[in-house]
Amino acid sequence: MDYQTEVTKVKELLAKAKDVLILTHLGADGDSIGASLALSLGLQSLGKKVTVACAEPITVGLANYVGVNKVVHDLSAKKNFIISLDYVDGSIEKVSYNIEGDKFNLVVEPRAGFESFSPEKVHYSYANANMDLLFTVDTMHLGELGKLFDANKEQLAGKQIVNLDRHPNNALYGAVNMVDTNASTTAEVVARFLSMLGVKLTVDIATNLLNAVYGGTANFSSPNVSPGAFDVASVALKAGGKRFGSDASSVEERPFEETVAPRTEVHSVPEHPAHDGHHHPDVSVSSPAGQAPADWLRPKIFKSSNLL
Repeated sequence: MDYQTEVTKVKELLAKAKDVLILTHLGADGDSIGASLALSLGLQSLGKKVTVACAEPITVGLANYVGVNKVVHDLSAKKNFIISLDYVDGSIEKVSYNIEGDKFNLVVEPRAGFESFSPEKVHYSYANANMDLLFTVDTMHLGELGKLFDANKEQLAGKQIVNLDRHPNNALYGAVNMVDTNASTTAEVVARFLSMLGVKLTVDIATNLLNAVYGGTANFSSPNVSPGAFDVASVALKAGGKRFGSDASSVEERPFEETVAPRTEVHSVPEHPAHDGHHHPDVSVSSPAGQAPADWLRPKIFKSSNLL
């Protein structure tokens, strides 16, 4: 996957967006929740209004992620309540409102010569509030969103989707598909994405990413753990990220993925030469203690030494 090309596309979409919705799959785990909440914090730092949603309640074991208390479980909070009146052109003189105690009163003054309004002419409904851009995180297909998708198909179908994932069987349903099958966690994909957006790695973002990587790799014991997982953990720790505990973000693979043969090979990625065992004197990613580099996970060009 060409991160730079895909990030450029997302930057264009974000430039036009103010209200962003982040969705993740049923049965959320440490990787999906940690990555979603890290993404939320990062986009908020860019001035976006962000909502994170998951169709099912978050389990107690994931309660330590920063911002988890703000995750919503349906999109009714993103809908406007509409009061409609049967209307004849010119029949309304003035519309106003007032508040009396705990009552909100909408006052409709009919114009002289027209029939007064009555309860039989009043109707109630909901409509989707403005939602400029959708992100899906760790979600192989839209059906994994459960009722968030089933109850809002029309709403979701009309929006641009940025699909962030690492699963090889992802359905590539987004307008932008940032699917890195070399990554062992979706947190790695989100971390690289935020770095390339120029998001500052705060302690809260680092904490969410760190625990997401630990959870998604079963504390780095997974047979397909990638070099990128170690990179994210290292950078997150340097930025002040904190571990919750040994069990806080454990993850189980979802049944849908059981049909996919597990990868038995770990592929090195060009951006991570530190794993080839050689010294690269021309590369410098140092930063003050307790701080991540400004381009914390941005892909770099590395030069070989004469030891190769």
